[in-house]
Amino acid sequence: MEGLADISILLVAPKNSGNVGATARAMKNMGLRHLKLVGPCDPLAPESVAFAVGAVDLLQQARIFDTFEEAVADQQLVFGTTSKRGRKVRTRLFDVHSAGARIRTLGKNQRVCVAFGPERSGLNEAQLARCQYLINIPTAPSFPTLNLAQSVLIVAYEIFSCAGTDPDEHLDLADQSSLDQMFEQVEATLLKIGFLSTANPGHIMRSIRRFLGRADLTPRDVRIVRGIMRQMDWFAREGRHLDPSQVRKP
Repeated sequence: MEGLADISILLVAPKNSGNVGATARAMKNMGLRHLKLVGPCDPLAPESVAFAVGAVDLLQQARIFDTFEEAVADQQLVFGTTSKRGRKVRTRLFDVHSAGARIRTLGKNQRVCVAFGPERSGLNEAQLARCQYLINIPTAPSFPTLNLAQSVLIVAYEIFSCAGTDPDEHLDLADQSSLDQMFEQVEATLLKIGFLSTANPGHIMRSIRRFLGRADLTPRDVRIVRGIMRQMDWFAREGRHLDPSQVRKP
């Protein structure tokens, strides 16, 4: 189905194998077929297979990764789920209905991943910082906790039920691996010129990752940012001005 083929669901360190199977079933109900898992998890554990019912093929095809970073490396956009409780949310936050429409629309042209954290704790701050968008599922304040597979089903339903609109731009966005390399270069350069504290560079870098993540960077954008970093690095080493005619254009 249009807008669904390049959308994947990522479960980070799920504790309950039944939830993995129930997630596969929810995905197949809603036309999603790409399941990713992070951490020690057997997608074909007996409980997982039992809960998957007719979606065992998704468990068999599931891709398993050691880290969150590896799991999202080939993705162009990452949506992370969060309860918002106890967190200062600075990344673009969508309610689940709005997120479903955006994911369906972006999924026509981009590789999009929706990430769900462990049942008890959710995605951690470092993982949320790698997401360009965040999703919140509204619940009753008196009992806000949702089961992992329930959360996946709600998000998957919103994606499935919304045909989406034509994207504003048919952009070819940079994948997460390219962005990670760019951010590593940004951090190294900003450390070199003294902008970042060597004691805690991650604090400011998370903010930089968030606001650059909101820009939906293309491969050319990444080359431009990295070119700026190279010039800054050169200037820090040489301590003199470079003639614009010497600058290599991205």
